[in-house]
Amino acid sequence: MIKFFRKIRYDLMEKNKTGKYLKYAIGEIVLVVIGILIALSINNWNETRKQKGTTNSIYFIVKEDLINDISEIDSFLKYYDEVRKPSFETVLNTKLTKEDWLKNPQYISVIDGYKDFSINQRGSELLKNQSVLIVNTEQNLASEINLFYNQHIVEIDVSIEELFRQNVEINKNLKKYDWFSSLLIHKEMEGVIDYISNNPIAKNEITLYYLVFDVYAQELINFRENAKELIVKIDNQLKDN
Repeated sequence: MIKFFRKIRYDLMEKNKTGKYLKYAIGEIVLVVIGILIALSINNWNETRKQKGTTNSIYFIVKEDLINDISEIDSFLKYYDEVRKPSFETVLNTKLTKEDWLKNPQYISVIDGYKDFSINQRGSELLKNQSVLIVNTEQNLASEINLFYNQHIVEIDVSIEELFRQNVEINKNLKKYDWFSSLLIHKEMEGVIDYISNNPIAKNEITLYYLVFDVYAQELINFRENAKELIVKIDNQLKDN
């Protein structure tokens, strides 16, 4: 092909057809430029497709993280609604006898610790690192995902810190009593039953603990519901691509 074009140029020069030669030369340059632009477009298209494939893989990981988080939250809320919350309300609102306590050992959960919820951030961290490569059409979803995690991480962490503080306060007062070691080692409940039933300070501490627990549960509910909405948006994005 190159030899063919060279022959045409040579023939035009030999026949002293300078005007035609110049027109031909300009046309040849235009063709070369068009060829370069086409090659660049194909390269850019391939690069964009590659970037979309990487981004979609990250969106899929974010979705998996959210599904796992929702499952863990569902498990916690089931326990909270069926055991922890009813125990708080019964202990705080009912005059319990020793027999009531012994028949319902779950009541002691009003002074127990709590389960930390750690948000899975594998996908969101990958998305942050990939942000400069995300194409414009996907920036809205990426920004929404980042905002979702930034907001809920702060809110849940604050609730966990409050739970920790209140739990420490309860245990600090329990440690003052001789029966505390028996409660831990032998699960002897007589001393703690008397303490919770007859000490107004204990009731106040448990009330605060309940309130903080309820806020924590609500933050997890908010996370779960917003996560479900985000999963739908991720599915739509993956379907469109």
